[in-house]
Amino acid sequence: MASNSSDSNAVDDPGTSVEMVHHHFNPHEPILEEPPELLDKPLKPFTDPEDVEARMPTEKSSFKSSIKVEDIILRLNIGGSSYRIRTRSILKYGPNTLLGRLCRMDHEHRRQWADGYFEDSDEYFFERVPRYFDPIYDFYAAGKLHVPKDLCFEKFMAELRFWAVSKAKMDECCSPFAQYCIMRKMPADQPEKDHFIGLRCAKIRRRLWLILEGHSHSRWWKLFEITSTSFVVLSIAALILGSIPEFQVPETRSSNPHATVIPATFPTYPKVNGYTVSTTTVVKDGDEPRVEMVEHPIFNYVENICVVYFTFEYLLRLWVAPKKLGFVKEFLNIIDLLAIMPFMFEVILILVGISGDNVRKVRWAFLTVRLLRVLRVVRIAKLGRFSPGLANFALTLRKSKKQMQMVAIVLLTVIIFFSTLVYFLEKDEPNTQFTSIPAAFWWCLFSQTKWVPQTAAGKLVGGGAIICGVMVLALPITIMVSNFMQIVKLREEKVIKKYAQQHGDQGKHRKKMNGMLKTNF
Repeated sequence: MASNSSDSNAVDDPGTSVEMVHHHFNPHEPILEEPPELLDKPLKPFTDPEDVEARMPTEKSSFKSSIKVEDIILRLNIGGSSYRIRTRSILKYGPNTLLGRLCRMDHEHRRQWADGYFEDSDEYFFERVPRYFDPIYDFYAAGKLHVPKDLCFEKFMAELRFWAVSKAKMDECCSPFAQYCIMRKMPADQPEKDHFIGLRCAKIRRRLWLILEGHSHSRWWKLFEITSTSFVVLSIAALILGSIPEFQVPETRSSNPHATVIPATFPTYPKVNGYTVSTTTVVKDGDEPRVEMVEHPIFNYVENICVVYFTFEYLLRLWVAPKKLGFVKEFLNIIDLLAIMPFMFEVILILVGISGDNVRKVRWAFLTVRLLRVLRVVRIAKLGRFSPGLANFALTLRKSKKQMQMVAIVLLTVIIFFSTLVYFLEKDEPNTQFTSIPAAFWWCLFSQTKWVPQTAAGKLVGGGAIICGVMVLALPITIMVSNFMQIVKLREEKVIKKYAQQHGDQGKHRKKMNGMLKTNF
């Protein structure tokens, strides 16, 4: 309920939770000056808005003992605007804030602590900007802190520090921490015991869930992290080394279904005397048997061991998950499933009687196995579960989604424009490589230094394409770097805040906290 601030004798309704009054002072009246009794007082020592605790009196004598603070209305004057707030609301939503402590002070201490006091309206004056206080007033009224978009965010953060209101009170729609937070919400990633009630082996499953999902930073989590990372690196190394010819062995195969397949015994494949040689096969002209170079059997053993571990890990995490459907739909869990899918498909083929050379006879099975084996490379994405750096990069890409969409649209427009120009300028030249506009697409994207236009106009178009490409790519890169630094800063601040909540004194545990920051970045 709003009323004129000049009506100082009005009786406040204790049933009204909040009340706000805007008062515009007459510039000819000395109302903005401090009362005469405060002019001779020395400046308060708590002038730094950052040091909240230093500005707050802690003597027991400064707090009320006989008045029920829940039944009174606190009158404030913030930079010329009058506010009425029920102390019950302040103590409900912000008991430890600056106004929360003000509610528990007696009148004399309030006058000493505020910037001024207006006797005619019984208002405690604070020399702050009213429009930056409005969201804080709304927080005391409704319990949710929102940030208007027309306010400077950094200045609003300084206002929160002055009033000792935690920025964690900001609602998700306005908080940057909610959008880029590495530590996800409690119900999704760190389920309470209630989520496991009624499940078999609930206690064991919850402990395993906290370890496998990284919510329990204990030695068991460290052991699991090291083990999983080692298997990922080992499987990727086996995949890479298995493609090198020096680590491959020949294997004889036959296109005749009744022929006996005999492994090749020669250590190297010949390059003369009627043999056709490629990087993967050695075929003797005129003969059905052919020799293929395959990866060394030791890499197959390593691959099988790694896949068995990945399968066990996935099934274990699926078993301990309280919500199976939500677990399956998570991105990193989809990556885990793709990493073991080739192995599972080959096992299914063996169970139905298709294995070895028989796979080659079933074309769809052979092509499917080939395709699924390519998916082994996605295992490197499993490192994102244990690497905060990769997680930060993924969040950067997500935060830069709009910029990337803009770049894609502009880049597509530039490619079509310059490709069309160079095609019509170069298509009539002898031995031209610009045989079509799609061929010019390839030139515009990748082969500008390999395909050279012949005409002067074509060369001019090529130069313009290069300049436009640099301009298109330069701006989003700087934006992505800025987003990455912001995400790292928010993550570091959240780690410090979480550690401070758990251990209290930051200075006493500074070395351990610095170690946590190094681990998380």
